This record gives sequence, C-alpha cells and structure tokens, in this order.
Amino acid sequence: MLNYNHLHYFHVAATEGSLVKASAKLGVTASTVSEQLRALERATRKTLFERSTAGLRLTAAGQTVYEHTTAIFRSGERLEQVLADKPDDAPMSLRVGTSGAVARATSTDFLVPLFALDGCTPVIRIGDTVDLLRDLRGNELDLVLCETEPAKAALDGLQHAVIDRIPLVAIVAVDRKFRPDWEDLGLIQYRTSSNFYWEVARFLEAQNLRPEIVGEADDPFLMVEAVAHGGHVAIVPTSVARDAILTGRVRVLNKLDSAHAGVHALYQDGSAAEVVHHAIERLIAATTS
Repeated sequence: MLNYNHLHYFHVAATEGSLVKASAKLGVTASTVSEQLRALERATRKTLFERSTAGLRLTAAGQTVYEHTTAIFRSGERLEQVLADKPDDAPMSLRVGTSGAVARATSTDFLVPLFALDGCTPVIRIGDTVDLLRDLRGNELDLVLCETEPAKAALDGLQHAVIDRIPLVAIVAVDRKFRPDWEDLGLIQYRTSSNFYWEVARFLEAQNLRPEIVGEADDPFLMVEAVAHGGHVAIVPTSVARDAILTGRVRVLNKLDSAHAGVHALYQDGSAAEVVHHAIERLIAATTS
C-alpha cells in the first residue's frame, strides 16, 4: 500500500531537484525528506533517484512515478479550486448513463424533464449497458437507464424501478399493398442482441406472419426512413414513428404491447438517492402524461 505522504515528498523533491530545496518548500529537514524518499523506494522496490552532490536525478522508474504523481497532485489542485469557487448551495450534479438502445428507442424529449429538477445539474452520457453498470457500481454514475432489466446477479446491491414500457408499432409505407401473411413484405429486423428482436419474433409467430428478412439494424429511426422510402415493413417504438405517422409518411398496421422491453432505472442508495428518486418520478410522470 502506497503512502500518499511519501508520494508528496517524492513529487516535491523531483520537482525541486534537490533535498535542500525540497526541505525548504516542505518546511522540514533534509534528512526527513531523505527518509521519506527511502521509505517510498522500499515500498515500490525501485530506485527512484540517482543521488549526487549535484542533486537528485530521476531514474527511469522515478520518471514513471513522477508522471503519475503529477496527475495526482494536479487533480488535487483542481479539486481545491472547484471547492473554493463552488458555493455550498450550488446545484449538485446528477450523473445519468443511458444505454444506446434507450437513446435510440425513445423520443428526443424523453430526458427533458431531468433539466427541470430543482437544485440539480444533469450530466447525461450514452454508453453500453455493461459499462454503465460498472460505472454505477464504481460511483461514477448516479442513475442508469437501460432497455431491459438485468439478470438478478447483476442487480445485486442495486435498486430497480420501471419507468415505462415501450409500446411498438408495425409500420409500412402509406401506399404499399401486400398479402395478409406479409410474405411479399421485406422486414427490417433488430439484431438478436436487442430486446426488441424477441418482441418482434413473438409477434410474428403469434400472428402467423412470414415476411422476408431483408436486413438488420439497431436504429429505429433508420428503420422508419427505410419503410417510408423503400416499401419495407418494420416494428419500431411508437414514439420514434410518431412524427412519420402524423405527417402521413407511414401508416400503422398493428400495435404491440411490449412484454419485456422498457426503460429500466438502476441506482444505488447513496448520497444522491433523493435526487435520483425525484428524477425517476419526473420521468414516470412525463411518460404517463
């Protein structure tokens, strides 16, 4: 285990280049500085300085350590500056991670209610669900929104809430004619890794529909455009198809109630739990209004 006091002495000594200058800056004796440096070298099992009457010179290992201590103490200086500039009543940051599937499957105004939270500044990023959950457990995120509930093992220690189910619609170009069994339609399907893939597969089987799979895509907005321009059929979240339906670019063939796909909120009960609860309430209210 590294002693950060030793690292501080090392950093100052490396920056100043001599024990005398380092001791003057630290307000201790040169022998104390030397003792701290020796302790760090014992802990790292590396020689960090070449010592001579001319002063201290970093070894290759010492240079590596110095690169890291520079980053460490620069971050400390920035933290002091942030705390000095930030009043105690400044808005707290709400760090929200959204999976790419949720970002693609919900309307652009889905997250807008978060920006209306009092005393809170949302910081939103999009990423892979696995990476987002890792950062949530590492306290680098306060809230994760993903399209499917993780397995029980992945939920261990996390709180879970369902914000919304994602209803789907089957859409086709307004003037497209086709057979009742869809055999003459080309379906743009999701990849098998998508939760929507299985929703679509269950629907097709239940309705005894047999379209030809003409391609796969993750982006429902792309699917809507392909339907409007190419005469294909696709099953997409209702919110994504809304504008194309209202403007008459596509028409609805069927509506599906999603059994599993939705927006799931995952979080830890920590210092930001109250703000997270308010955020979830806002999102649920917005989706039901």
